[in-house]
Amino acid sequence: MTRLNLILFTSLMFSALGLVNSQHKARNLYIELERTNQAAKQIEQEYGQLQLEQSTWAMHSRIERIATQQMQMQVPDAKRVQVVVPIQGDASIKSQQAVNVQGEATQ
Repeated sequence: MTRLNLILFTSLMFSALGLVNSQHKARNLYIELERTNQAAKQIEQEYGQLQLEQSTWAMHSRIERIATQQMQMQVPDAKRVQVVVPIQGDASIKSQQAVNVQGEATQ
């Protein structure tokens, strides 16, 4: 009988240690998950700020102001603007030509 009690006691100790170990691992994984979620939220917030900054830097009025003030560029007169149509048979070029033909037909 004592032998059976000893076997049951050791199996109880091993199962208790296994339970404690698995709970410890679960808590560590949960802490890591929360840290990862916080990092993801921070990255999403930073991404939103970067998108806002990019839209601010790429505003047409800002680009035009820098081009005229810093680079001394000017918008050419309508008489000096020349549209060049490529000769190669690309699909995007064909669709552009179709738009040009439709635009000429409505005029």
